[in-house]
Amino acid sequence: MWLLARALSNASAKIIATFFMVLVLIMVGILFFPGAYNAVNNFSNWIANLDVIRNPDFGEQGVAVTRVFINEATIFGIVTTLIARIVVELIFFGSGALWRMVNPKADSSAAKPAETDGQQTYYTEH
Repeated sequence: MWLLARALSNASAKIIATFFMVLVLIMVGILFFPGAYNAVNNFSNWIANLDVIRNPDFGEQGVAVTRVFINEATIFGIVTTLIARIVVELIFFGSGALWRMVNPKADSSAAKPAETDGQQTYYTEH
């Protein structure tokens, strides 16, 4: 049960971190990389204005739904969210790797007492 609670809290933490990372990436993109920000915006506009997306072979209702959901804001939001998720996963992975580096597992075979000639000495196996 604790394992499930820990997994859910870890997933929730990543979702919350992704939300804030999207906001941070948008602000950083606007402030420091306006050319790249405009390029991503132009790319999402190009995708949204493709003839296949704007005029799909659906009925009237399908075309309306497609036009509502496939627009530049939706595409930009999806791209930004995916980039933010990659950054969050790298941060979590890096934090875990650093934690394991600083706190290694105790090696049971590292120091075993051995008796030689009645004296107790310690040795390590390689």
